[in-house]
Amino acid sequence: MSEIIMSETEKQQFTEFKRKLGLQAAQAQVNKIEYNLCDAAVEKGTLRRACQDANVLKLGGICVLPALVKPCAAFLGSNRKTLLIACISFPHGGDSLKTKKSAIKNAVKDGADEVEVTIPVSYLKDGNLAYVRREFKKLKRSAGKKTVRINIESALLVPQEITRVCALAADCGITSLRSSSGAYGGGFDGETIMRMKSAVKDKCIIKADGVTNIADMNTAVDMGAGVIGCKNASDLARMILQTAEN
Repeated sequence: MSEIIMSETEKQQFTEFKRKLGLQAAQAQVNKIEYNLCDAAVEKGTLRRACQDANVLKLGGICVLPALVKPCAAFLGSNRKTLLIACISFPHGGDSLKTKKSAIKNAVKDGADEVEVTIPVSYLKDGNLAYVRREFKKLKRSAGKKTVRINIESALLVPQEITRVCALAADCGITSLRSSSGAYGGGFDGETIMRMKSAVKDKCIIKADGVTNIADMNTAVDMGAGVIGCKNASDLARMILQTAEN
């Protein structure tokens, strides 16, 4: 078999082609990252910079408390490159169903692309699955065509409860689940992601939260996560893109 001989120009073109493939793969990874900005003390300047970064880097989403949806919608602009996600009843899930439904409608009105609602933890702990099921279905209807993600706040649950609530959510037509906000400890946990993925099969996208570095992100993706929650999203995204560039 004869050796393929390339000219210097062709070699340069091939090198550039491989670089672009690497950048495309890196951008696809960045598109999975969501910026978590649900701290109670987050400032307006921080939100503005985060929204600018999210647009420039094309992050998968930016997650904020309901009262901050409207200003973030303005910061992102009409030609936003990232999803704006309102975190409802965060992080306790203890609001009434009526309050959650109202919050969803207001968030959508203010410009949210998606909503993320924390489960009623106490009802799940009491074994009242009928209430949890009813809440899931009504939350989904309240959001209309918008995606509803359920935050199961896994740090508060035992393994059996994680499996149970994930399977229940999938059965109710919920298509996206978040592992834990980290508000009660329990950062990124690969075993939880595997357990969630096993419970829902391919019915739901799993968001692995608490990721802080590329190694954790790779592990989360390998475990079945399709979305990565991160408080240092901009730094992580830039690191991924710069690594591919070099």
